[in-house]
Order: sequence, then C-alpha cells, then structure tokens
Amino acid sequence: MASTLIPIFGIVFGCGIALLAIWTEYRRDRALIEKGLYQPEKPEPAGFPDRGFLVTGSILGGIGIALVVSTFVFQIGKATGIPGFIFLFIGVALLMIYSAAKKKEITPKD
Repeated sequence: MASTLIPIFGIVFGCGIALLAIWTEYRRDRALIEKGLYQPEKPEPAGFPDRGFLVTGSILGGIGIALVVSTFVFQIGKATGIPGFIFLFIGVALLMIYSAAKKKEITPKD
C-alpha cells in the first residue's frame, strides 16, 4: 500500500511546487505592474553562435566515425553501426549549423 502512495505523493507535490512557483512569479509581476515598476525582460540579440556547435559537432562526429569504422573493420555487427551513424549525422548537422551561421551575418533588428 505504501509503495503505491509514494509515486502519487511525489507527482502531486512535484506539480504543486511548480504551480506555486508560477503563481508567485505572477503575483510579483502583478504587484510591480500596479506600482508602475514593471520592466519586461528584453531578449538578447541574436549573434554569432559560440564555438559550442563546433566542438560538440566535432566530438559527436568523431565518435560516430569511430563506431562506424570499428563496425566495418572488426565486423562487430549492426549493434554498434547504427548508433555510430546516429552520432555521425548529429555531429555533421551541428557542423553544418556552425558553418551556415558563420557564413550568414546575423544582425539584431533594432
């Protein structure tokens, strides 16, 4: 009996905490609006993506190439070849995003 109540209480209290956080932020914003002090958050201007795409794409592409090559060289089986292709294509996609953003000049509209 107790083992079934634990997940129920976890879900109820977890959702309750999230709703409480949303409600308190709403009340804070309402109070600031009534006092005339509310200033909405301004989004950061879009700029050139950092080197995170380059580094992550290179690492994932390298892992993918290693898994695919090891599958064919050592004839391990398809179990490592499929994840290798997944890593490879995710890495290639991140590198393409980085190169496309590098070529395209992204300027904020002010």
